[in-house]
Amino acid sequence: MDLGLKGKRALVCGASKGLGFASARALAQEGTNLVICARNEAALADAAQNLRQETGVKVETFAGDLSQASVVQSLLNFVHSSGGIDVLVNNVGGPAPTAAATTSTQDFQKGFEQLFLSVTNLTQGVLPAMRQKKFGRIITITSISVVEPIEHLAVSSSMRAAVSGFMKTLSAEVAADGITVNNVLPGIIHTARIEDLRRAKAARSGTTLEEEMNFSANSIPSKRLGRPEELGSVVAFLASTQASYVTGTNIGIDGGLRRSWT
Repeated sequence: MDLGLKGKRALVCGASKGLGFASARALAQEGTNLVICARNEAALADAAQNLRQETGVKVETFAGDLSQASVVQSLLNFVHSSGGIDVLVNNVGGPAPTAAATTSTQDFQKGFEQLFLSVTNLTQGVLPAMRQKKFGRIITITSISVVEPIEHLAVSSSMRAAVSGFMKTLSAEVAADGITVNNVLPGIIHTARIEDLRRAKAARSGTTLEEEMNFSANSIPSKRLGRPEELGSVVAFLASTQASYVTGTNIGIDGGLRRSWT
């Protein structure tokens, strides 16, 4: 299937590794030129080189912390001055685990800036140009925690639910402009983030990382952890011309882990 992405331009956040890199790679394999951003400049440069060598598309980089409004504005200035974008993939790494009963105001505030404001500021910033050309794809990688909160992830569960509410509201506002807005909800995908969370759980429970990883795999109806490229493929489809009537949705990629339909 030709996804109609050849020659289009996508901005993918958190793209130096993990789910962000997998999403960027899936788009590049369809001929999409990229702007990828992350905080680690060296890791970002390595990711860009790998993508160029594998796919031959144009890959530009922007290093910075998008929890800072000034950095978001600099990124927007960069993409607008160099041709704009057709696709935005929001992707923000999660904060450290905390319990809801003891999470501090400072931790909530930091999470608000990291997980909510970074996404909403960037999304609002790309909308005017998308509306003008009557085409746009906004895809946000969140978590199944927006429908089934996860223990000891109080900040992440709270802020990602807020992002989901924002995106659902936005989807109705921009649908007539040819812009789709969708959220991708990964379950347990095998990334460094998942290993960090399971390592923290092992420390709390007196178990080992291997035991926690095996427990996670066995808790999933598919009996395995997801692969980053499986999420990347869904992101690429949502960015496609074929997905023009898919908007305002939360799409779970979790091997059946989520017990509810919504």
